Amino acid sequence: MENGEIHDSPQLPAIADALGVEVLWLQQGRGPRARKGEVAQEVFPGDTRCAIRRVRFKLSAGVSGYEIEYDNGEAEPIFMARRWFDQHRYRPEMLLAVKVSGRSMEPSLYDGDLVVINTADTHLRDGQVYAANYEGELVIKRLRRDAGQWFLSSDSPDKARYGDKRCSEDCGLIGRIVYRQTEHI
Repeated sequence: MENGEIHDSPQLPAIADALGVEVLWLQQGRGPRARKGEVAQEVFPGDTRCAIRRVRFKLSAGVSGYEIEYDNGEAEPIFMARRWFDQHRYRPEMLLAVKVSGRSMEPSLYDGDLVVINTADTHLRDGQVYAANYEGELVIKRLRRDAGQWFLSSDSPDKARYGDKRCSEDCGLIGRIVYRQTEHI
């Protein structure tokens, strides 16, 4: 296989499973390398750093869930010290990194910033920032409670352009934003 002479073998599924990769990727070098839903692996030199994989979301209208595509080969993962995960009690396999798109969260988050979503944290908390599936669109907004109802709110002062969105059956929280990387100082 390493020499490119063998393209098919009854052992391919077992080999792919042992390596944690997709059979098609192992066989032909095409498609996603890692299996969908694969647990984030710690990286060499051991347990000092863990990767948070960059993803793109595939959402549909309604809140039935979401699919993700890993940005394999297109964007490097974020590497964080193991102690960061331990300190915050984050599980690496529950964290996803995405780029912010748009200006509705300025001055807190800027277009192009990279944020980490903790998908294990969907507990509603007033004032915290979340990624949500809002009518089939990935939005990153601050959760706000007003008169007994929850709203997704932009940090932009331009409320005419970036109005609040009421959380209803068309809103599904994906997770809380727990980290950001920015080039804005």
